[in-house]
Amino acid sequence: MNIFTGKNELFDLAKWEKTGLRDQNYGFFESRKDDDKQFVLLQLSDGDKRILCTSEVIPILKGEEEKPDINMLLDFEGFHIGSNEDIDNKTKATLQLKVGQEASTNNLDKLFYCINGGLELYNQIKNKKSEPKDFKKNTDQALGKKPISLPKGIGQITLQVIKHQEPKWWQQVFNFAKTDGAKELFSLVGFGGITQTAVSYVGEMLNRLFDEEPDVLFESQSVKACFTQSAKNDLTGGLSTNYASSLNPGYWIMARKIDYELIVNSKPIYYGGYGILAPEGMSEIDSIRDSPNNPFSKITYAVIRAKMKELDLSQGILI
Repeated sequence: MNIFTGKNELFDLAKWEKTGLRDQNYGFFESRKDDDKQFVLLQLSDGDKRILCTSEVIPILKGEEEKPDINMLLDFEGFHIGSNEDIDNKTKATLQLKVGQEASTNNLDKLFYCINGGLELYNQIKNKKSEPKDFKKNTDQALGKKPISLPKGIGQITLQVIKHQEPKWWQQVFNFAKTDGAKELFSLVGFGGITQTAVSYVGEMLNRLFDEEPDVLFESQSVKACFTQSAKNDLTGGLSTNYASSLNPGYWIMARKIDYELIVNSKPIYYGGYGILAPEGMSEIDSIRDSPNNPFSKITYAVIRAKMKELDLSQGILI
């Protein structure tokens, strides 16, 4: 099973949201038994709804002619391990987040930004499952302090998280330096602005580390998203019957397809200090307890913060 070198089909998340296909096999899932591991994206919002699916998001960035492109910075805010996950004191995980360009700039190749993370799902120091806030980290250093550049404000997002025990790939392959302080639970390394061929080499290298088939938490097919109003108009042709996934700056939720309904319908509050979701009305103190009263304690999800700026990449302007 080549986890990190999967096929390049897209999961049409916006169409899936709009046409009620959540309970049916869809597209490339028809031949897969584990389609519920496909990740979905959601936008954290204010107001009564709190959570917007991508087909409901109205881009706040315009993407006008003088600034048609996007630079993006991403921070991992938290990674919550569901209480139903089988986690013992040897459990590790490997994460890969890829953001790919849909268009080239100045006749250059379309590029990909590949962020790899090694996660310790069991905190040896605290002798318990790792907490969501243990995985809080920005990607600046991993990407060499360079933003993710998306010509025309459109990109593909792929998330893969696999659970396993040894080996600790982020130590064996990338030789992370050991610190004298507390044990680091989330190590990141990034490849910024590389070709699809180079991304495949990274994936093949990671695949060779696993002697046994690991447990896939999130699936690997990509979601195409637009980040400006101009990009959305391009993808839909301005038609209300054409659907496109959009995302705004702010907080994104990445969760399993099977948990979509729970998150959308529960009006969650996000407690940033702990990196967790809780239902409306539950206090911060109560929400950090692994209580059956918090439905989000049972599911696995990631919270990512996105910062974006409009610009003209042909002018070489950075964020």
